Amino acid sequence: MRKRYLLLIVTALFGLMFMAVDRYTQDITASLTEQKVREADYYGETLISRRYDADGSLADTFYAATSAHYPDGDLTVFSQPRLLVSTDKNWVLTANEGVLQGNLQALNLSGDILIRPQDVSDNWQLETSAMTYHIDRQLAESDQPVLITSDNTRMSGTGMLFDTQRQRLELHSKVSTYYAPE
Repeated sequence: MRKRYLLLIVTALFGLMFMAVDRYTQDITASLTEQKVREADYYGETLISRRYDADGSLADTFYAATSAHYPDGDLTVFSQPRLLVSTDKNWVLTANEGVLQGNLQALNLSGDILIRPQDVSDNWQLETSAMTYHIDRQLAESDQPVLITSDNTRMSGTGMLFDTQRQRLELHSKVSTYYAPE
């Protein structure tokens, strides 16, 4: 009788040990699976993308040094994005990084953002640290400090809305302007 109980106890202990080892290995493989999801599923270099209006005219051209798509969250991260907005007066938007989520048509830009006319003879430029560019509406907005400079004007404010189609810029608050006539 004692041998049966001893065999039963030893079998139960082995069963518990195997369950513990199984749970431990499942935790390890689950964390490795989560890490794989956070890795990019594809990369790109020297990206050029053109978007056209319904009437077939060029709306904008997007350039990026590199891109990486992350399936977790459906995010695409761009390095050194540059957007050429084709309107009556072409505008160039540059930044250190850009993030596009899925098909939301909103490009979130960050780091040393600069908006300027494509014509280099026009010395006007806008600087900020973070901005969202709404691709489908060709609107740029920010709630960060903004600095606008030209040959003889310096304007600053917090928050802005820039409509590239209507050529209209609104500063939201704390607006300060310095103008030095020539």
